[in-house]
Amino acid sequence: MDDADLAVRWGPRPYPQLLRGPRHRWWRPLVGAAVAVAGVGVLIALIGVAYAVAEVVLGRPLTDEELLASPVAFLANNLVLAALIPLSWAAVRLGHGIGPRWVVSVMGRLRWRWLFVSGLLPAVVVLVTVGGLGLLSAAAGEEPFGSGDQRRTGAVVALLVVVVLTTPLQAAGEEYFFRGWMSQAIGSWFRRPGVGAVVAALVSATAFAYAHGDQDPWLYADRFLFGLTASYLAWRTGGLETGIAFHAVNNIVVFVPTVLAGGLSESLGTTSASPLLVVVDAVGFAVIALGAARMARRRGLVRLSVPPRVESSLGAVNGPV
Repeated sequence: MDDADLAVRWGPRPYPQLLRGPRHRWWRPLVGAAVAVAGVGVLIALIGVAYAVAEVVLGRPLTDEELLASPVAFLANNLVLAALIPLSWAAVRLGHGIGPRWVVSVMGRLRWRWLFVSGLLPAVVVLVTVGGLGLLSAAAGEEPFGSGDQRRTGAVVALLVVVVLTTPLQAAGEEYFFRGWMSQAIGSWFRRPGVGAVVAALVSATAFAYAHGDQDPWLYADRFLFGLTASYLAWRTGGLETGIAFHAVNNIVVFVPTVLAGGLSESLGTTSASPLLVVVDAVGFAVIALGAARMARRRGLVRLSVPPRVESSLGAVNGPV
């Protein structure tokens, strides 16, 4: 097959279909899924072992606070979720025979400058929405960020350090897993890019929301919409960078005042949300999605690429689109 034929068959395609190249077979996503499931099982087992060892050392069961909101527990949770990054790499490498660097973007690398630039809009929107909801709660006589026990200054500082330094890793881990490997694996099953992107977004958003545990329909809807927004960002920008920035900023902006108010344990254990929260978040998500997509177009950001195994045959065909 000459270069012209290759260009027609494997021509530039969006991020969710980047794994649909010459090496694609219908069973490859299933192999990748087996790797991912096994890896998640190992992580869960390691968490169980860590809790058991801690209880043996302490000579008593761990409290809810120690399981959820202590500096050590929060750090461990974030590092476990960050481990989803190498797990996603392994699922793509072993399942699809593709280099793991292609999980992050159509350029096969993390676009650092775009990561920081595209994070500015989510930062502004999240600050406004969280601040606005906090003011409304305060006006209604409620505690906007919880009202837990006051911690020692040292514990508060330790939690804030953990939140600021490791939450971006936690956010990146979830984006690599749900919007990265999972979306690309599902998208590779579909011949038509648009269909693949839509199905991948719906499935990954559903899995992302369910992965957060017990929740009422409103909280589930909020997380589902978050997942759809992150999928749209990956599709329209050609990579995970904006979703990572959005996810990290959102969690940090929520967790910092929650830690200061002493409500972290309550926040992490919440299982419900108000309709107002979902509506406000939905508006904010739409602003972020449309704004980031427009910014990507204006900057001529590359969002389409040939599948990795075709690149050497076609030469430099990636470009602004």
